[in-house]
Amino acid sequence: MENILSIGAGVALRVVLDVATGKDHKLIGILIGLWEGVVLSHFLSKHTRSRSRSKDPYLALATRMAIDIYLSHSLSRFALTCAWTLVG
Repeated sequence: MENILSIGAGVALRVVLDVATGKDHKLIGILIGLWEGVVLSHFLSKHTRSRSRSKDPYLALATRMAIDIYLSHSLSRFALTCAWTLVG
């Protein structure tokens, strides 16, 4: 259930940032990447404490990234998002 909420929040964030920034791919890629990194880190630390080896956080990240590339049609934004996810 948490992963579904994180997917919904990630898609909502993408839409809000698209509208708020006027489709500035560099800024959106950085902000979304940081968001994704923080969310992934949170879910991984949560699953590490419970000693569960679930792949759900990675599947949710892959789903959000697939939605991002589908909605934006921009490989540069996708690359920025991936790079900043590693930083976040």
